[in-house]
Amino acid sequence: MIKIVGFTLAISVWTFIAYLFTGIDIPIPSSYISLVILTNAIFALFSIFVQRFVIILYEVNVFEEPKSIGDFFFKYFAILSSGVNYYTQNVFNRLPLVVNKLASIIFFVFLVVIGTGIMSIFN
Repeated sequence: MIKIVGFTLAISVWTFIAYLFTGIDIPIPSSYISLVILTNAIFALFSIFVQRFVIILYEVNVFEEPKSIGDFFFKYFAILSSGVNYYTQNVFNRLPLVVNKLASIIFFVFLVVIGTGIMSIFN
């Protein structure tokens, strides 16, 4: 029951934030995609500078055993907001430092370009 409440809260907050995108003329189903790309781009930007911290933050929120509604909320919210970035940065973390940082920058630029492209469709 706690798991369902945490999941419902995370989806409700995510929907509320996505609903705010209707103010810039992005309809609600498409705003979910825009929001996922936007939040992953933010985490990708942080990953350029503090990659290990972003990876640990995701692992603590998702892979630790949740015990309360808040733990389940943060688990599902982390999956929605930084799941793509986590798995990408996990692969980049195995590369040599210079290649790692270059790939992280390219990934961030890729997310920004994709996000801008999606938002330009509606404006």
